[in-house]
Amino acid sequence: MFSYYGSHGLGDSYRIPISHHNELRAIDSHAYIFIDDESNTYNIDKFVLTDDFVYGTLDKFSKDKKTSYFVFDLKSKGIKTFENESSYNHYLTSKGLDQDTERKEFNYYYNQYWNGWRFLLLP
Repeated sequence: MFSYYGSHGLGDSYRIPISHHNELRAIDSHAYIFIDDESNTYNIDKFVLTDDFVYGTLDKFSKDKKTSYFVFDLKSKGIKTFENESSYNHYLTSKGLDQDTERKEFNYYYNQYWNGWRFLLLP
């Protein structure tokens, strides 16, 4: 409760503070990004987290159950979605992002951020 974001994420919901005053959240093991308000929510599956971008695959809870991709620009707080991998890879190349980086699930980044000394300092 005394952390920068007011909640360290222990309990039913989880959050990871990321750069440019953004955060990734998860509830019941489903990770998501929301922009501005709860109406712009994107469920995410596996992703790569960099200083200025989060990119990867959207969760397959969509209506058509097919894989789609996203790139979340942390500076502009804008998200761009792609229906096919070729346009997604082209966009990554244009932004100078590595296409071959292994995508990880939310739990990997959550443990990387909160484990260790940060966990010991929480009230």
